[in-house]
Amino acid sequence: MSSLLPHKLIQVCEMRKLEERIEIKASKQAVWDVMADFGSAAKWAPDMRHSSLKGELKTGVGTHRVMRHLWGFRIEEIVTRWEECAGYSFKLVKAPYPMRDVCETWVLQHDGNQALLAITVSYGMRLGLLGALLDSVLVRFVVARQMRLGICGLKHYVEKMYAKNLSVVPPASAVFSTEAAPDVSATD
Repeated sequence: MSSLLPHKLIQVCEMRKLEERIEIKASKQAVWDVMADFGSAAKWAPDMRHSSLKGELKTGVGTHRVMRHLWGFRIEEIVTRWEECAGYSFKLVKAPYPMRDVCETWVLQHDGNQALLAITVSYGMRLGLLGALLDSVLVRFVVARQMRLGICGLKHYVEKMYAKNLSVVPPASAVFSTEAAPDVSATD
């Protein structure tokens, strides 16, 4: 029985990792354009009432975002890695108790006519065995739910915006016509 104790302690202290993936029916560039506007998450994240940038940086490592959740609490995130049109990682400035060291990574790829987005959230728990118990019965489900809401919100927002932009593109015949357009300014 004592051989189980070290295993359980290691399990209590290790970082948790949750992953979520989704296909988005839009170009990789269209998805990146929304993701790269780091301060505008409230436009597409259903549970965010407000989001804005803090400081001078608008993109890249060190970009700082502040958001207000629907439940009223404040979230601050700072970008720790930024790869143009490929993804980024960020950490929470202050994790909700009893969580600690919360980091997210968003990776964007393309597959034909659509984009593939993968999100990974890693976090630790305070409170030892009690924290591990809270994680197993509550925290991981809340985190997974928030991840799913966020990734689905982004998908819906981008697909709606992408479809709207496609519908205003003039037909190819109008763009590439070699015939001279009739002079409509002349009057009889």
